Amino acid sequence: MSRLGRSLIACLLLGTCGSLWASPRTNSLDPYPSAAVAYAAVVDGGLLWGRNLDMHRAPASLTKLLTALVLLDSNWQPDAVLPVSHAAAHITHPRVGFHTGDTVRAADALTAMLMHSANDACLVLAEHAAPSLDAFAQRMNARAQQLGMHDSHFVHPCGFDAEGQYSTVNDLLRLARAAHADPRIAQIVSQEQASISTGKGRQLAFRNTNQLLGRLEGVVGLKTGYTAQAGRCLIAVAEQSGHRVWLVLLDARQRWSAAHRIITDAFAAAARGAQVQARIAGA
Repeated sequence: MSRLGRSLIACLLLGTCGSLWASPRTNSLDPYPSAAVAYAAVVDGGLLWGRNLDMHRAPASLTKLLTALVLLDSNWQPDAVLPVSHAAAHITHPRVGFHTGDTVRAADALTAMLMHSANDACLVLAEHAAPSLDAFAQRMNARAQQLGMHDSHFVHPCGFDAEGQYSTVNDLLRLARAAHADPRIAQIVSQEQASISTGKGRQLAFRNTNQLLGRLEGVVGLKTGYTAQAGRCLIAVAEQSGHRVWLVLLDARQRWSAAHRIITDAFAAAARGAQVQARIAGA
């Protein structure tokens, strides 16, 4: 039986099928069908709206949240001074601007990786933490299993498109909650801009790639991503009036306008006491 068939049977048993075709002004399951190929809006731990929650999608730089958890879980030394290799300095954009032979504090590289999605900073960290990218990816997949991300597999720590690299909306929600629960990550992703120093005295200033920060009330993070296969992706978390909204967008046509509208509408729904479709595991 197809996944759609199973979903229809489930909603019949739960008595919620009517909401699938309800007006967007009611609490329908998918009032934003053109927002993204796959998405979820979660309010206070319950699914409010979503579609294609278990579809395999390239995760792009959302992957870097898992990379950060692996780094922080394994003998993390924030003041360690790391060399910038030729490979890291010449990796594809986005980059923070390291040159071959530069050095950088591990904590500063982590900031650049999470805020600016800097691939040069990501590769510096991964090269230092493991003997090879394959070895680092093995640690990523082990950590993903610990988080309950049983429908994901990772190949490259920076989130590049690669055969066998995929995740889902549901799994990325698990990852997002775990990452944001670490105060070191939460603090970094809430910043709008930052500056770091290389060992050669250059100052590298950059902005957070999350354009919701400072533009939509209550947004406190979390991570953007883009590749040719993944499209424009976003995980956002926002807090207003005692409510918390999580949003995951995978392959969004108009990422920022869609995110702004969905988050705003989700808070309005929470204020009305809208009923969520289902509880999200671990939320």
